Amino acid sequence: MTWKKCFLLLTTVLLLMPAISHAQTLFSYGGNEVPSQEFLEAFRKNNPEKKASRQELEEYLELYIRYRLKVQWAYQAQLDTLPSIQMEWERFRNQVAGQYVTDDSTLQELIDEALKRSATERLISHIYVAAGNDSTAAAAKINAAKAALTRGEPFEKVALQFSEDPSVQQNKGLIGWISVFTLPYELENLAYTTLLNQVSPVYRSASAFHLFYVQNSRPSTGKTSIAQLFLEIPENAEEVIRKKADSLYQLLKAGADFAQLAYQFSNDNASYQNGGELLPFQAGTYDPAFEAVVSKLDKPGAISAPYRSSQGFHIIKLLSREALPESTNEAFREDIRNRVLASDRYQKANEAAYLKARKLTGLKMLPVKGTRNASSPIASIGKRILTEGEFQLYRQDQSGLGSSGQKLPSEETQRENFIRQQVMQEYLRNLEMYRPDFAAQLNEFREGTLIFEAMQQQIWDKAATDEKGLQAYFTQHAARYKWKESFRGVLFTCSDQATATTLYNQIKLQPQQWNTILPRFRNTVLADTGRYEYDQLPFHLDTMKLAVGGLSNPQQIEDSEQFGFVYCIEKLPANLPRDFENARGYVLNDYQLQLEEDWIQELKKTYPVKINKSVLNSLNR
Repeated sequence: MTWKKCFLLLTTVLLLMPAISHAQTLFSYGGNEVPSQEFLEAFRKNNPEKKASRQELEEYLELYIRYRLKVQWAYQAQLDTLPSIQMEWERFRNQVAGQYVTDDSTLQELIDEALKRSATERLISHIYVAAGNDSTAAAAKINAAKAALTRGEPFEKVALQFSEDPSVQQNKGLIGWISVFTLPYELENLAYTTLLNQVSPVYRSASAFHLFYVQNSRPSTGKTSIAQLFLEIPENAEEVIRKKADSLYQLLKAGADFAQLAYQFSNDNASYQNGGELLPFQAGTYDPAFEAVVSKLDKPGAISAPYRSSQGFHIIKLLSREALPESTNEAFREDIRNRVLASDRYQKANEAAYLKARKLTGLKMLPVKGTRNASSPIASIGKRILTEGEFQLYRQDQSGLGSSGQKLPSEETQRENFIRQQVMQEYLRNLEMYRPDFAAQLNEFREGTLIFEAMQQQIWDKAATDEKGLQAYFTQHAARYKWKESFRGVLFTCSDQATATTLYNQIKLQPQQWNTILPRFRNTVLADTGRYEYDQLPFHLDTMKLAVGGLSNPQQIEDSEQFGFVYCIEKLPANLPRDFENARGYVLNDYQLQLEEDWIQELKKTYPVKINKSVLNSLNR
């Protein structure tokens, strides 16, 4: 691992915590004091599962002191004023600030709720009445449906009588099985909060009234993967398409390739080029009748008879069924979190964040005195006064953003939106003041970028350009740079196992002619000649079986689909000296370490370090 990479890892590990002024001073450097609490919080953050030994504390303390000395030098050198550094800080701030606009506790509640709901699916029927222009009449109609259900009338009968869903004549109100995220959030709430075999309360959305009936509940069926061959029905051609679908089905039963037939005949433009394969889905994604056909396919590879939907004929192949992971699975939890953030329920977390921001920024609505004019105050945010004139400018801007013919919100709604916008802008501008965790994260990044720049100037650039220094360091420490057991030869890296096997079989007949065989494998094989230590290779090599003039067996390269093998020209023993060019990478790394150590000693002289031994001794008690 290069020193730069080591540094970046160390920078990540050394997450600095805000100082607590009333804590005992653990150490000082120059005129700066570091409380023991700051040090302990940093240590525990990176070592959360064990009690620290005295040796571990002392080792970490040295790392921490070095970190603080480098930060101090960077500020003293005014690296924080560099435009590149300031731009980097601003870019990071903008990236991270958005994470703090959502109320954390509300977001976590939504994630936990979604995780819980993901474990079950519900069979739902639905009555829908559009609000239209006469919401009073629509409310009376949905309430009449609710009353009929309360009297015990069958749901299907009531749905056929009252529901305005265009598909009610076919499905009699049945939505089918649903799972988390398959309905708008408020309707999902109806589905999951209504008891089994019960009718939900009436719910009004923006455009309609809704009633749900929960028919059944079951454990989650997980995610299903299918492929489909879809045949669209042109006008007056149903019988022709039916016969075509039957013919294709018979071919599939006889063993024809599903993907090939889908590519040739499927009218589903989204999937035909992918062999008809659709994205994995959960219950409630498709029409209930379509999902019912899928549910009857008993094992991967099973193919349905042609199914007639309102769009055309479908032949469906089951690819896999995969149970959802446990709710404790980190990758699954992260997926649920991302889906919450992308869903309409995220508005609930945004609203909670706004209410918190209102309180933190000190929003106060101001009463209107007399006739409103441009200078009339309408609200205050901290010391800032919002005026009627500012609001009217906002309204003008908003009117210019709307599309032609679009109805604008009422003036009162626009006023609320304007104040909300100003509150959130104030909150984000001063986020460090309102969110100490954000301030700490920002400070960590600031100091990390400062140290990186300091290391670039003081160590890495100096070492890379100091050829005489590198040569002198190598001469002084030449005994340190020796070869391990190694060989000279060729390393072949092949795109896949089949290529590696073919190349291996051809070369082993004439190993010395490998370079005349290689052109046949252009773009699929990479050949590198050189001297290799065995532990440098990207796969395990049995050195006892590797003979001079021979090949190793092809093996898979770690974390890759590629395969590799070697041709050995000469085997070399351990402890042979390296020349400067072959040792350059090691020399550069060691020279950088030496330069850094010299720099640290200079910093300790410039900013004398004093450790309070009594406080240090008390830390691991």
